[in-house]
Amino acid sequence: MQGNVADSSEELRDTDAVIAIELIEHVYDDVLAKIPVNIFGFMQPKLVVFSTPNSDFNVIFTRFNPLLPNGFRHEDHKFEWSRDEFKNWCLGIVEKYPNYVFSLTGVGNPPKEFESVGHVSQIAIFVRKDMLEMQLVNPLVSNPNIDKESTPYKLIHAVEYPFYVDTRTEKEKLWTEVQIELQRFKRHFKSSEIEEDTYQDTCNMPIAVLLDHLDYMGATKELIEELLLENNLKVENECVLIVSSDEESEWSEPYEFSNRSSQDTALVDQEREEECWDQEPES
Repeated sequence: MQGNVADSSEELRDTDAVIAIELIEHVYDDVLAKIPVNIFGFMQPKLVVFSTPNSDFNVIFTRFNPLLPNGFRHEDHKFEWSRDEFKNWCLGIVEKYPNYVFSLTGVGNPPKEFESVGHVSQIAIFVRKDMLEMQLVNPLVSNPNIDKESTPYKLIHAVEYPFYVDTRTEKEKLWTEVQIELQRFKRHFKSSEIEEDTYQDTCNMPIAVLLDHLDYMGATKELIEELLLENNLKVENECVLIVSSDEESEWSEPYEFSNRSSQDTALVDQEREEECWDQEPES
């Protein structure tokens, strides 16, 4: 869409995320003042990302070439903020719109021995508090008014982005996870055989192990046994009998899918631990 970043418009309702990469330094003060109003007051998105040049880093550039005649990196820049100036701008936003918290980061590391100047560009990530399971200070405005002086956005191109809707029943989801656990146990069993130079046609996986691994899904012993019997797997002495000659392809798809999902989840959890969402207005 094409339009004025400062104008509220019907097309901007129900926006989930706003990404403004190297934008704000290109606008004059009157437009800059309206941007937070449009984004945090009108759109009320779940996520907002701003990036802008870090003027503290400019000393590195001037070691090789002077800045442009306007004193900035680009001829169209109206300003370039230091890290303190950018932080103060962000603090002003969360003070006016307390439903948000923000975290500061950056991109482009400084040379060694110049770490004190920070990143080439600084980044602020705003998140609406309810997305972090925090209490909203104010209720969201269900139908915010559009500024009468605003100009509608012009649609340039639209894409219906595909997304996956899981239509499986809870029982079907549990069976997929059971297959994954059986496959993992079977592979571990085979690896142990190779190390010990012993080979068996079958291996026995205790149902108690399945229950322990699938407790998060609300699995019960009765339900797991029912699924195993429905899918022609033998249960003896509280164990699932896994035949080593079973075709690998039977479980390869759910196994690989779950493996990738687990890795992605681990990365997300690691990033969450590294992020700090405790930036609040200074009193």
